[in-house]
Amino acid sequence: MTLNRQDREYMSVGVSVASGCKRCFEVHVKEARVQGVAEDEIVQSMNIALGVRERAQAIMKEHGLSVLGRKLAQLVARTGEDEEGGEADAHPGTRIERLTAVACAFAVNCETSLERHQAEARTAGATDEEVQEAVRISRFIKGKADSLCCKRI
Repeated sequence: MTLNRQDREYMSVGVSVASGCKRCFEVHVKEARVQGVAEDEIVQSMNIALGVRERAQAIMKEHGLSVLGRKLAQLVARTGEDEEGGEADAHPGTRIERLTAVACAFAVNCETSLERHQAEARTAGATDEEVQEAVRISRFIKGKADSLCCKRI
């Protein structure tokens, strides 16, 4: 099974959010609407991306604290931050939602989430070809986002 234009744009909206690229987001929301992606689906794609970003942040914080040790954990606790980090990851259910989570996890460079979402996507019936396509979409948008940011430097 291959992804259609509607699925690709649904996914591209999420990757744009995960990559933090406002311009990419605007372009892909416009194209998603042209391709018939409903407003609630656009919001769902955004929510998946935001959940993946938040979970990646929590995973990295936990990893950083474990590497740096107890002394830093105590410092973090004194600053009033939550040492645990929340389980903020969205829980996508459909095949395309799970593929979007794969693409978003790739966009934020979170290996832990990427492994989890790949397994969940395959459980939902996604093919290896679709998982690879999700990664290609993510890589392309990340590249565009990087290029746009570099022009500002």
